[in-house]
Amino acid sequence: MRTSAIACLALLFPLAAEARIVNVQSAASRKAEEGLTIEVGGSLLWSTGNTDEAQVSAVLDVLYLTGPHRIFFTARGRRGIEEGKTFANNVFEHLRYRRALSGLFSGEAFLQHEYDEFRRLQFRALFGLGPRLEFVFSENWELALGSAAMLELERLNNDDAIDAGRRERNLRWSNYLAAGGEPTEGIALLHTVYVQPRFDDFSDLRVLSESAAVLDVKRWLAVKLAFTAAYDSRPPADVERLDTNFTTSLVFRL
Repeated sequence: MRTSAIACLALLFPLAAEARIVNVQSAASRKAEEGLTIEVGGSLLWSTGNTDEAQVSAVLDVLYLTGPHRIFFTARGRRGIEEGKTFANNVFEHLRYRRALSGLFSGEAFLQHEYDEFRRLQFRALFGLGPRLEFVFSENWELALGSAAMLELERLNNDDAIDAGRRERNLRWSNYLAAGGEPTEGIALLHTVYVQPRFDDFSDLRVLSESAAVLDVKRWLAVKLAFTAAYDSRPPADVERLDTNFTTSLVFRL
């Protein structure tokens, strides 16, 4: 068993709400040794004086590899309070199983749960199954394509909005492209794009684009830069269609 603890100090917090689609490919697909790998991360911002503000977030990643089997679980949470009022409150859990089949092909199945008070999301659950195709161009560069049929269950908050308490059950076509590599020692780059239309109405579309770079400073220290843009063609009432999110983090490997 290999266990590592990672503490992340965020230098710049997200500029918008968390994206409706959450990218798990960078963590679920990373290279790791056979057996169990555990990573724990978090961030904290606390200010007083002219502005009283506190933000805290936590991440748990668990990856288990054995033979052709890869099992990945992640849990994330974030809460923010400013001048005594909560402005961020969300939790997210994702479980994914991947099995190498033959050649470039793998099969994937996943479960996901999400809650986000400020996107008016009381409950969201996903169940998906589909193939994955991987291309290895060199020792340092890889590209993967994934496609899945995905059942989506969603319930909105019971608030004062016109669509309060709305419940939906949709079947979506979830597709992603993930490309990444190490152009030189100590630098890792990754770009992921998700596209998730509804099978019965392709104009009901969700898209996520995420680019990230991890720069190693020391064996135990790295700097991570990430930019995310997420689009929902039919968001809940009073929720914006486009979210953007830029973070700069220090990553400590203990």
